[in-house]
Amino acid sequence: MNVLLLGRMASWCARELETRLGPGYSITAVSDTGRLEDYWPQVEAAEVIVGWPVSNEALRRAANLRLLHVAGAGIDGLDLDAVPPHVRVCNTFHHEVAIAEYVMMAMLNLARRPAHYDARLRQGDWTGSCIWGETPVLAELFGREALLVGLGHIAREIAVRAHAFGIRLTGASRNPVPAEPFSRVVSFRDWEACLPDADFVIPCCPLTPETTGLIGAAQFARMKQTAFLINITRGRVVDERAAYEALRDRRIAGAALDVWYQYPNQPDEQRLPSRYPFHELPNVLLSPHNSGWTMRTILGRAGDIAANIQSLAAGGTLRNVVR
Repeated sequence: MNVLLLGRMASWCARELETRLGPGYSITAVSDTGRLEDYWPQVEAAEVIVGWPVSNEALRRAANLRLLHVAGAGIDGLDLDAVPPHVRVCNTFHHEVAIAEYVMMAMLNLARRPAHYDARLRQGDWTGSCIWGETPVLAELFGREALLVGLGHIAREIAVRAHAFGIRLTGASRNPVPAEPFSRVVSFRDWEACLPDADFVIPCCPLTPETTGLIGAAQFARMKQTAFLINITRGRVVDERAAYEALRDRRIAGAALDVWYQYPNQPDEQRLPSRYPFHELPNVLLSPHNSGWTMRTILGRAGDIAANIQSLAAGGTLRNVVR
């Protein structure tokens, strides 16, 4: 069986799949730095394509394609209308635990500001210490409220960990049924009414036409001035300009942003993640879209992809079928 790996996930996936699949499979990897047009024969021969994103031109040329496997959870880099009807589309997860841990780290960092006090104390500055009886400026997570917009894999893992810290949880779902450990679950159409009570606002929904710009100026205006935004889904779920202005003007207290609006095109390219200078704001915690990128994540994903390729070859049932 001919397997073609495309794009950003190709290099790590190739090594893992070669080990897991063994003989009987021909694996070709084309990384981001490769020229796809140099591999048209392999594209045309491919029965399985693994990657993200996958261009419409590659899909048009893949005459023997049977399975298109996204190398992660998001399918926003894929035009489903361009995928032939007979081709199965699958994705894979395993990033939810890592992202949930990142969210807890972000909550603690935003509330307690350890890097800020570390930097000060290295200069001999004891501002904020208990030894002089100053009024405390730090907050605990206990008793705070978090609003999770979307209740998929990631939100459920966040909820388990946040609940252990004593955080009250509100969830917004298209299927609003009571669920532990949430204090309340509201309809997705009613989530904005929960903003004034939230200390942490965490979008966990996929990027779709409906959720693009889900959080904008109007939503920031409804949040507490002491509230924090944590974005781990896709940058464009939050309006770029509105987010920058809300943080710059301290309409909200701060944010942890792991997903962005501009990405480098090559591994060695230096590029700021937004056309706005988020990097100049002291109330923003930036990370380069790596909240879910752990060894456990990639090994789990490789296992799913290998299992689906083997099931396809054997005429079995596929897991995580998108279409």
